[in-house]
Amino acid sequence: MIHFRKLRSAIVVAGAATFTACSGARAPRTIASEEVLPAGLALASFDTLWTIVQNTYVDTAFTSTRWLRVRDSLRPRAATVTRRAELDKLLADALRGIPDSHFYIIPASVAPEEADLSKGDGRGTTGLAVRVADNRVVAYRVESGSPAALGGIRPGQAVIRIGAKDPQEMLERVRAMPAAARPRAMSELLHRLNGTLTPRAGDTVRVEVEDGGRRTSRSMVAVPSKGRVSQFGNLPPIAGLVTWSRMPTNDGKCAGTIAFNIWLPALVSDLENAVDSVRNCEGVVVDLRGNPGGVGAMVMGFGGYFVDSVKSLGTMKMRQLSLNFVINPQRSRSDGSQMSPFTGPVAILVDPMSASTSEIFAAGMQRIGRVCVFGERSAGAALPSLANRLPSGDVFVHAVADFTDPDGGRIEGAGVVPDVEVPLSPGILAMGKDGALDAAVRWIAKGEDACSPP
Repeated sequence: MIHFRKLRSAIVVAGAATFTACSGARAPRTIASEEVLPAGLALASFDTLWTIVQNTYVDTAFTSTRWLRVRDSLRPRAATVTRRAELDKLLADALRGIPDSHFYIIPASVAPEEADLSKGDGRGTTGLAVRVADNRVVAYRVESGSPAALGGIRPGQAVIRIGAKDPQEMLERVRAMPAAARPRAMSELLHRLNGTLTPRAGDTVRVEVEDGGRRTSRSMVAVPSKGRVSQFGNLPPIAGLVTWSRMPTNDGKCAGTIAFNIWLPALVSDLENAVDSVRNCEGVVVDLRGNPGGVGAMVMGFGGYFVDSVKSLGTMKMRQLSLNFVINPQRSRSDGSQMSPFTGPVAILVDPMSASTSEIFAAGMQRIGRVCVFGERSAGAALPSLANRLPSGDVFVHAVADFTDPDGGRIEGAGVVPDVEVPLSPGILAMGKDGALDAAVRWIAKGEDACSPP
């Protein structure tokens, strides 16, 4: 969490695929795969990575056995590595045997030493997001006025190709995996596909869609992403966006909706404004679909908007200590003015791209009986992690703790199971409707405390 900062590192809880989306699908521009590395750099980077895991990973049974074998088998190879591509593969091979999430590399070109935030984060968007519905990859959201919308792509259409990727072939590989591995693999698949749809502003992405048996191909030039750009610790600059609205219910009242794409401190004031803007509605829907995580400590502050007594969302367990994620009722704003926590019904929306901090918040609020969760099972990638810079300039994100919900259950691997499951339907998407959101609003309109299908 924020209070653990070393070597420009910060404990975060960010999904393993978070920065796949940030960095795009292609190799970094500024570091060529054939770049010749200074003598000893690869070995120093490998040794640093190995030592970090050995000293911090919570699973000591792993570090005392299998991780020692990783060192013995790969260190001689590290001493011979002279090129960037060889180093990338070496580090990937080292991490491949770790059974948990939150072990990955952010390339040096994506996580610069100092970022010029006045220039934004350099990311762009085509305005298209994809998900899986009826065992097909489909257009999920198409932002109004975006390159995808102007290209005629509509929600519900089957997506046949994204750049060089064949989404259906990738999906079939995930479906062939053991059942226990599928949720996280599905999350990774979706992050990879959506990452390709968010390249650098000005880059072109070609997408082929199918509708009624007819295939069409569109080339889309990415436009700058919306949001508040910030940088946290060693992580690359990220554009965070909070949106909120007031949806009318059948009884003439409203249901407030709050959606945000990542948990970062720069968004705290926007989240406060969002809660204030919908607090007189009948209920609130917190949309965490597609939110891969971020700074874990933020769940304590945000959760305080929705409880009227002290609660625990769970426990972060490290090697030598445990931290209880306690939420206290929020009774004052950042400007010092008084407020009261929202006590009406609260729904949370999750999907396979909801991970880490989003899972900790959703699972914790679900376990204490404060919310009703709608949507699809989340990623099951919920480990707290640190971000350390290696001698190569790459940033190594690595888990340093486990997390259990208020009942002692482990979220890692299990994910958040919705109280009301609402699978995506291409037909519903094609009608411009949002099945999970609509179900949550109907539940709020019923005015019942019990979490049951609307």
